Amino acid sequence: MAIAEDLIWPSAGMSSAPAANASAGAVRLYFLLLGALGLAALVLGIENRLTPGLFAIAPPVDLIPPLSDHAWFGAFTLHQQDPVFSACGGSENLAQFKLLYWWEWLRRGSALLLAGSFASGFLISGLLPKYRFAWRRHAALCLIGLGYVGAVWCLDFAVPRVEDLVRYNTGQYRHALDMTFGNVALAVVLTSAIVPPTGLPSARRLSRAGWIWIGLIILDICSGALFASRDAITVWRSFPGYETGVLPPLDRLAAYTPLWLNFTFNQYMIQLVHRILSIGLWLALIGNMIWTGRRNPRALLGAAALVLLMTAQMAAGIAALVLGGSAVASFLHGVGAVFLLAGAFVVLTPPHQSGEMSQA
Repeated sequence: MAIAEDLIWPSAGMSSAPAANASAGAVRLYFLLLGALGLAALVLGIENRLTPGLFAIAPPVDLIPPLSDHAWFGAFTLHQQDPVFSACGGSENLAQFKLLYWWEWLRRGSALLLAGSFASGFLISGLLPKYRFAWRRHAALCLIGLGYVGAVWCLDFAVPRVEDLVRYNTGQYRHALDMTFGNVALAVVLTSAIVPPTGLPSARRLSRAGWIWIGLIILDICSGALFASRDAITVWRSFPGYETGVLPPLDRLAAYTPLWLNFTFNQYMIQLVHRILSIGLWLALIGNMIWTGRRNPRALLGAAALVLLMTAQMAAGIAALVLGGSAVASFLHGVGAVFLLAGAFVVLTPPHQSGEMSQA
């Protein structure tokens, strides 16, 4: 099946049973809640660029935070006795401590609420026949979680055994995995909120071409996660070219040996790869939109939506680059990747309709 024929924006005129509509509405609200909690957990726990320059180690928090000035001062005094506090400079003041305390408290709270909400939805969809049609979405999220656990295990297994990696700080690879799998899981949740499962015969399926587009977007997200984890923005902040030419000098792009280490550790090469992937994906989506408009005008809206989402996400990334890592621009760039992937899931999974299956 041609790519353009997969880019069908979901039709609002699909007929469905009233009972299924009621159940789908409840499921939509559930996934909206899950998406909001997931976004909070992602921002607070994984991709935090909003508290730069503060103490790197979060303070211990209690279920009930300090409620008086005396309690805050006592908690801060206890925090100052931590050996890590002195090791990291010991320059944090009480106001900064409060900010980090609330940040950590909200991070843990959002993570606990997210886990509890997901567990409740998983059990309800598995035990109640009325909502069993939503169980597959929960199973997909569980598979993403298992994939994350497997990737972390492979990373922990490989790093100590690869001599070229042991010499460097490889903690950023774990952070890149957190960001990649977190973005994918959140995109699946948002997709389920936009187009909730209904249990009706008109099931939505991704075609082979759709999976290719999804894979390319995830690959771009993965390269962006490594970009952020290695803080590659610090070495190359101009766009579209380098300060002294189109690209950085070759000795900076290939500064590490063996050569493959440049693609996983060299900040210059990591940023170059991310730029190539993002620009290439953007151009491919534009070309596909033009081709779609000529071959299947009915699918043009979906193709144009993907181009718009990709353009907005790239614009936020370029703004973060030239503004020296702006917290707002970085946040919009990261969230934009989630909405781009969710939009791709929505647009690339048209409902099957009898008599409307086109031939390639």
